[in-house]
Amino acid sequence: MERTAKMVIILGANGTGKTTLLREIVTQSNQKTLIVTPDDAEWLDCQEVELTKPSDFVYTGLRRHIFNPDKDNGTLKKLEFFKKGIIIFDDCRSYINASTDIHIRQLLIRRRQREVDVFAVGHGFNEVPPVFFTFATSIILFRTTDNIVRRKNCLKDYEAVLQKQTEVNKEAEKDPHYFQIINFS
Repeated sequence: MERTAKMVIILGANGTGKTTLLREIVTQSNQKTLIVTPDDAEWLDCQEVELTKPSDFVYTGLRRHIFNPDKDNGTLKKLEFFKKGIIIFDDCRSYINASTDIHIRQLLIRRRQREVDVFAVGHGFNEVPPVFFTFATSIILFRTTDNIVRRKNCLKDYEAVLQKQTEVNKEAEKDPHYFQIINFS
């Protein structure tokens, strides 16, 4: 059976449960996981790795790499060496610019061959680079407040996603951690 590689986008406002759900997914997967995050105050229980040498990509468990878009030393290009595991791009606002797009695109194109599942996390549709939507296999949608019309041209089924956003936001009035999964074939 051929392995399918996931590209999951997790969207939700602060406090909706994105990180809690991600931790559950990572724990259940029992795969090595690399969290690429711009925030040095997140994922503090994970060992930090610089991604400067090949051995930085050989480990078990969770590692985090602090990504500084203003002082990036080729982090996204180096991710081509990551194999057999999960990469989490936390706070996707940090990856919205032309120079990151080419490296993320290459990672997403080759994820099946490298046996890598990718999770992109953002507070709303407009804080996730369009390239992630192009390759998305699913979206996990918590309550969001942004208008998704700017992503209309890159969403696989805009009308269905718009309807799900309305449903999720309504349910989240009763349960702030409510979410739905939208799968794309």
